[in-house]
Amino acid sequence: MSHSEQRLGQVQRAILRELRSILARRQIKLAALSTATGIPRSTLHHKLRGRTGLTVSELVLIAIALAVPAADLLETAMTAVETAGRDAGEASEPDEPA
Repeated sequence: MSHSEQRLGQVQRAILRELRSILARRQIKLAALSTATGIPRSTLHHKLRGRTGLTVSELVLIAIALAVPAADLLETAMTAVETAGRDAGEASEPDEPA
């Protein structure tokens, strides 16, 4: 797995953590989020647990329902991953193309 693929996985997990954190802080149940987004509750459950991938469209629907800019979710996740990488001593330079 390339460095870029590893980063992608880390960012995806960080987005899911942030979404779960927002839901918990606001005490929003999956049933209410399902109603607001039109995404079935069972689908939300699997996606927010990382069992299946979250599409950009689903991320945008969730962000709209939570009144949080989708770009802010991505930026928060990217910052968390970059900070964790620096704390672990990783270089922040992307892979060079072959």
